[in-house]
Amino acid sequence: MLAQCISSSKVARVSVLSRRPVKQAEGNDKVTVHIHKDFGSYPDSLLHQLKGAVGCIWALGISTSQVKPEKATRTPGKCTPLFARVKGEAEASLLALRSENPGLRIWNVRPAYIDETQNPLKDGSDIVLKKVMDRAVPLLRTVWPSGVTPTGPLAGLLESCALETSSKEDVKARIQGTGVNIEEGGTLGVLLANTGIRRLAGL
Repeated sequence: MLAQCISSSKVARVSVLSRRPVKQAEGNDKVTVHIHKDFGSYPDSLLHQLKGAVGCIWALGISTSQVKPEKATRTPGKCTPLFARVKGEAEASLLALRSENPGLRIWNVRPAYIDETQNPLKDGSDIVLKKVMDRAVPLLRTVWPSGVTPTGPLAGLLESCALETSSKEDVKARIQGTGVNIEEGGTLGVLLANTGIRRLAGL
């Protein structure tokens, strides 16, 4: 996602909130990394530095294969029943913010298996499960194409969502169809299932 924003002529500046330094951003004047340890609190000093941002892409998290057992209830994995409930609650809470913030537009995105095998900026993770899954991706692309989303097209779509300024009616007319649910009432609120992501990304 960061590579997409860095290379895009539509994005003038990128602010990254991260718990640790971001190697990909080093030496790039377009990117400012803010080291932030507590994502449950945002001090005024940090918000001041983020002033002027027109979009936010929330991509916080780690692979479920890296979740430690003692944190399983606080950081549920995709194979646990809690994951779906927590994700659903988060999506609903984001949509509810629209009533308090008339200018806020929400895109909740639900990709399936994210395929980074053809990404030249892949981090080279040594997680065994990840390596096994990467070897299985060519087969997944063949037998379950609707369940796989390459990182490049996904990042491009997320950038477009973050920069979207058209009216709700125009967006609805342009994107409605399989895999897309648009909330009635209020400002723009969209849920993109993986089928919708692939369709809008031209896959």
